[in-house]
Amino acid sequence: MNKFVSIAIATAVLGAPLSAQDSLQDGTILVQPERDGFVSTLGVELDKQLNRVSYPSGRQRAGVVKVRFVANGSGRAEQVTIFQESGSHTMDLAAIRAVNRIGKLPTPRYIDAGGQPVLLSIIFATNSRDARRMEERVAQENAALIASGELDPQMLAVTVVPARS
Repeated sequence: MNKFVSIAIATAVLGAPLSAQDSLQDGTILVQPERDGFVSTLGVELDKQLNRVSYPSGRQRAGVVKVRFVANGSGRAEQVTIFQESGSHTMDLAAIRAVNRIGKLPTPRYIDAGGQPVLLSIIFATNSRDARRMEERVAQENAALIASGELDPQMLAVTVVPARS
C-alpha cells in the first residue's frame, strides 16, 4: 500500500503539482511558462534534498510549509526563511534545510541582479487525495496573498509535492 501511494504521488509530482504564478496589478493570476525550467529544476533539487533530511513519518508528516527565499544570480538560494509554519517543528526544519542545500538553479534571463524572490509551498501529504486537497488550499491562499499585495509583485509562487510524501 505504501509503495502504491509513493508511486501515485511521485507520478503526480512529475505531472502537475509544480506551478508558478504571478499577478497583474488588478490581482489577475498569471501562469508564466517561461519559468517552467526554473520551477522544474527547483522541484527536482528539492526532492533530492528532502530525501537527505529527516522529517516526521505517519500522520504527523502531513502539512504545508511555506518558505520564502531569493534565487540569486549564481543559482543559489539565499535569505531562506519560513513564511508560514506547518505546525511541526521537524517538518519546518526539514524544509529549511532542504532549501538551503539546493544545488545550482538555472539563472534564466528574467532574473535580475537582485535575484528572483520565491514563495515555495512544500506540501507533505500521506496520500494523493490529501495532496490534491492541500494543493487546492495552497493555490487559493497564494492567490489571495498575491491579490492582497502582501507579496512582492515579482515574487514567484511555487507549489511542490515531494515524491517521498
